[in-house]
Amino acid sequence: GSKYTGGALRLNAQGEEVDEHGVPVVKQKYVEVSTLKVNAKQLKLEEFEAMARETEAELAEASNDWMDPRMDNSTRGGNDRKRRGGFQFVQEGKFQKQADMMRLQSKFGEAEARKIAAREARDRRAVADREQLEADADPNLIPLGARAGIKGGREGEQAARAAVVLDPIPDVEWWDSYVLATGSYDDVAGGNWNIKPGKINLYVEHPVPLDPPMEAPEPPPQPLKLTKKEQKKLRTQRRLAREQEKQEMIRQGLLEPPKPKVKISNLMRVLTDEATADPTAVEKEVREQMAERQNAHDDRNMARMLTPAEKREKKMRKLFDDASTSAETQVHVYRIESMANPKNKFRVDINAQENKLTGVCLTTESFSIVIVEGGLKSVRRYEKLMTRRIDWNVKLDKEKRRGEDSDDDDEAAPDNKCTCVWQGTAPKALFKKFKFETLRTEAAARKFLADINLAHFFDAAAACVAIEGSFLDDDDY
Repeated sequence: GSKYTGGALRLNAQGEEVDEHGVPVVKQKYVEVSTLKVNAKQLKLEEFEAMARETEAELAEASNDWMDPRMDNSTRGGNDRKRRGGFQFVQEGKFQKQADMMRLQSKFGEAEARKIAAREARDRRAVADREQLEADADPNLIPLGARAGIKGGREGEQAARAAVVLDPIPDVEWWDSYVLATGSYDDVAGGNWNIKPGKINLYVEHPVPLDPPMEAPEPPPQPLKLTKKEQKKLRTQRRLAREQEKQEMIRQGLLEPPKPKVKISNLMRVLTDEATADPTAVEKEVREQMAERQNAHDDRNMARMLTPAEKREKKMRKLFDDASTSAETQVHVYRIESMANPKNKFRVDINAQENKLTGVCLTTESFSIVIVEGGLKSVRRYEKLMTRRIDWNVKLDKEKRRGEDSDDDDEAAPDNKCTCVWQGTAPKALFKKFKFETLRTEAAARKFLADINLAHFFDAAAACVAIEGSFLDDDDY
């Protein structure tokens, strides 16, 4: 087929493009339109303002068509009157800010409330600036040292400057330099052990205590302790006030006055004439009143008595801590040299269950480790059981009979002891119940605790030496 060839370009004397009839060609003008959302929003606002101005102009022209120029518009308002505006929309969050300000003023005072509001406004502006930096910053223009922070680079630059001022890693740590002979790690490399034994002693160097990252909560208010004499005085005052109120109500006629309290001892003094007329009937009536008063007294005591469920709940409150008030869980770790005696094993298990303790008892070939967690009262009772009540050297009947034949072997047998390795608190309990686990090796026991992030308990128990009293004897001082 034939190829398409464009038409010839025709120009007139003024240099304008014309068609084949000599008429100038009008080219369509293209308007550049931005596709960014920010610019599109700005264009919509401009179009809305232009439409509003056109509407106001049309309303002004329409009002002029119906206005009589002979009328004095200044006296009757007319066109000079201020036009009533449309809806006045309230900015979102305005009343919320006013309510927050009123709450702050009622709680802290007007001056302190203004300071708090100004500080919160500064924080909000800082967050908005960071978000704006994240949205507008060019990632290719961020300094290399600032990439650790946000994309805007402000916090990244601060982090980079902080990273520059850190001290370099020393060749030898200061706590190791005192022990090493030449002050270098070459002394203990390659199987060497060139240290200063004289620098090692029985004392432990504790790290410098640091302030917590946040302030500790205020202690709860302590209840006022009264002496026995003060308690008795308060009871007397309450009883007198109650009796005085009762007499006042009787005096006003709101209560019926009580009957005279007649007894056999004051029968003749209270009922003089009636007692002499018919003493048998009067005595019968007095005894009925006495029995009625006694029955009322017993009924009041019965009403004040606790039900079996309430007694059980009261006993539980005395024995165990309230879970809603205790924010932390007490944790104790014990090391036992041998758990071969089933009686001792039963006591360890049943007391943990009765005291509502959770944890685990790991038994290995070398020693056993017991980890218990629970309330403060329960853990204290369990500590007394483990360290005082249980006799870890008690033997079974078969062992006793066997021990009578071989006394020398008993003297050489090591003593079985229980040592409290660690005491502390944890934010929450890690076990659901108390259970026993028998593992052949220490590595398996450590792996069992490492799975629940408690490997340090096993390390402490493995490094601990079973003792009876204290770490040091009196001769060492």
